[in-house]
Amino acid sequence: MIGGIRNRASMKKHQKHQPKHVDPMKTDSKRKEREKHHHCVSNREVLSKRDYVVLKTLGYGSFSIVKLARHQCKKPDLVAVKIISLSKVPVTYQKHFLSRELEFWPKLDHPHIVKFCETFEELERVYIVLEYVCNGDMMSYLQKFGALPEAKSKKYISQVCKAVDYLHSQNITHRDLKLENLLLDQNYNIKITDFGFVTSNKKCELSQTYCGTKSYASPEILRGEPYDPRKADTWAIGVILYIMGTSRMPFDESRGIKRIIEDQKRLNLSWGKTQKISRDCRHLLKRLFTYAYMSRPSVHDILLNKWFHSEANREKHVEYKERREIKEKTEEVDNIDSKDEVKQTKEKSSAPN
Repeated sequence: MIGGIRNRASMKKHQKHQPKHVDPMKTDSKRKEREKHHHCVSNREVLSKRDYVVLKTLGYGSFSIVKLARHQCKKPDLVAVKIISLSKVPVTYQKHFLSRELEFWPKLDHPHIVKFCETFEELERVYIVLEYVCNGDMMSYLQKFGALPEAKSKKYISQVCKAVDYLHSQNITHRDLKLENLLLDQNYNIKITDFGFVTSNKKCELSQTYCGTKSYASPEILRGEPYDPRKADTWAIGVILYIMGTSRMPFDESRGIKRIIEDQKRLNLSWGKTQKISRDCRHLLKRLFTYAYMSRPSVHDILLNKWFHSEANREKHVEYKERREIKEKTEEVDNIDSKDEVKQTKEKSSAPN
């Protein structure tokens, strides 16, 4: 009898510690209810709790939507809010790319980089509040106006290089420089945006993460080899400069990767007929498109290139020449005046008293 009681007690104890059966249908239903609740709570409601008033939608990304909003207390009041739905974002992207973007972007402070204001997470969405840049991106600008005069290309490329040189000085590489990521502010100055593929490069190690856009990718990336991300940024700047000057891509990506690599190595660039590309600009482009990345110039080297300073030097030369001519004329007038004075003195001394 005692043995029977023990057996029944042990059976109850065993049943007590057994995990309860989970109905997958109920779990799925709860998940759908939660997602439905999250969906019902609009971005407008979430942002209003933080004193942001949503004005309109600016654009869409693969996993995100960008809204224009106004802060009711802070200045400047207009901001762009990038809203990323975590339920749509692959785990690898969250871990390797989104986390880096949120780590590095807030630390950046440069006049030609979009300012990071704040970030917060709510209802499985990440909200990134950024400086609002009002005149669209460089791709839209070129589609509207076509190839740029060289002086304007020089201004924009100088601004891009200064921003990227700053990034590299902070041991950060962008890895996705392209026209769509160059925004234009109210004064039509460049602001670099989108740091989704940014990486730290403190030890100057080669990267093996193949990211970015194929049209702007350097040969070593297309070959699938380890690459120097700084020199990859340099190559992308070359693509941007070429498009600004000619309104066309330097390499036809529809030909396939193998042929693109061949074209990059051959480097028979077409300069077009609509704009005159100066010799200095062509020389710089050929340097930027150096096939072997170890021989490719750094962004700091680019800023020292004579293309950026040739016009300024010519202006200085003209200014110097004008000053010289004015000085020579002044000296000539002074000489004439002094000769007249000497002549008058002699005449006075020889005149009878």
